[in-house]
Amino acid sequence: MYRFINLSLVLLFFSCFNKNDYPPTNYLGFLKVNDSIDIPFNFNLNDSLMIIRNSRENIYLSISNSNDSIKVNSPFFEDFLMFVKINDSFNGFYYNKSLKRKIPFYAKLGINRFNYKLGDYKNFDGKWKMIFSYDDEPYSAEMLVSQNKNEISGTVRTETGDYGFMEGVVSGKKISISNFNGYRGYMINGYLDCDTIKGNLYRGNYDIKKFIAYKDFNFKLPDPYGLTKMKKGYENFIFSFKNYDGKIVSNNDEKFIDKVNLIQIMGSWCPNCLDESIYLSELSKKYDEIVITSIAFEFASSEQKAINNIKRLKNKLNLDYDILLAQYGTSSKIDAVEKLPSLDTLISYPTLIVVDKNKKVRRIHTGFNGPATGDNYYNFKKDFEDFLEKVIAE
Repeated sequence: MYRFINLSLVLLFFSCFNKNDYPPTNYLGFLKVNDSIDIPFNFNLNDSLMIIRNSRENIYLSISNSNDSIKVNSPFFEDFLMFVKINDSFNGFYYNKSLKRKIPFYAKLGINRFNYKLGDYKNFDGKWKMIFSYDDEPYSAEMLVSQNKNEISGTVRTETGDYGFMEGVVSGKKISISNFNGYRGYMINGYLDCDTIKGNLYRGNYDIKKFIAYKDFNFKLPDPYGLTKMKKGYENFIFSFKNYDGKIVSNNDEKFIDKVNLIQIMGSWCPNCLDESIYLSELSKKYDEIVITSIAFEFASSEQKAINNIKRLKNKLNLDYDILLAQYGTSSKIDAVEKLPSLDTLISYPTLIVVDKNKKVRRIHTGFNGPATGDNYYNFKKDFEDFLEKVIAE
């Protein structure tokens, strides 16, 4: 499913302006990377909502007044935009206080994220092998591009997850594609040189990575079931953490007996974890024979803030399973694996562990490539549920 939220439900979640405070006008928002580079995204303002559009995805953020400024909050993430209105434009900042991020933001009337010459385009359609940081510490990914003349949409798949729905244009030999979802603001700019794309990935104003990309029909990302291993000598996944009500939940609790258990290692700040949590919520309703538990590793600076973040996620998604707080103040995977004695390493948030009725770990899935990856997502769901039903039937 795509991450569309029923508008009537959203309105119940959010504080409201008086109706018609803002006309449903198209705006272009920009997160400033530096003095010459901006990450663009489309949105409009409608009553109490900022509605961001990324290809086939709509993101609904709530609007409220804060003194003379306008504040925009995500329903899931602690990040927010704060800006002032000047005629038909906006100026302000995007903030994440736990990560000490502050990115200049501005917006103006408009629709086209990128400038381009109509009818002038090379063919970028298809799958591209990407190599990031190729002259330093290289790693591979897969860029998926769907092209209709100048217009493109797609995403990037990595072994730890995808970059979400992205959209942009091709102008001659240049490809530009971007997104913003209230937490993640990414942009790819590249130029086609013969059969190779050379360019940069921009993540907010805090990270720039060089890449090259080319067609390689034999390229496949590593098997997500082969990356994360149990520690030698362990068959059971051992955990014991508090839920946000302060109750200890452990793998030996009675509710796990004779059930297939799915344990998600995640963070409320993680977009790929959000996609996986939506999918796990679907599984929870589909199968009575499973019990789901999420174990959260939060970068929020205080325990109470971390609890508030996971409580917000649970309530917004109406999750009917426990989210346990294992760590706050850092999302370090090195620190996290020390709290998980059964695991040899932790590579990604999220990581999903399948435990059978005899408490034996049967599969560990690293990362999550969600709805933006199209057939890859649907193929994953079919394979995972076929295996899950096999384990349930044992």
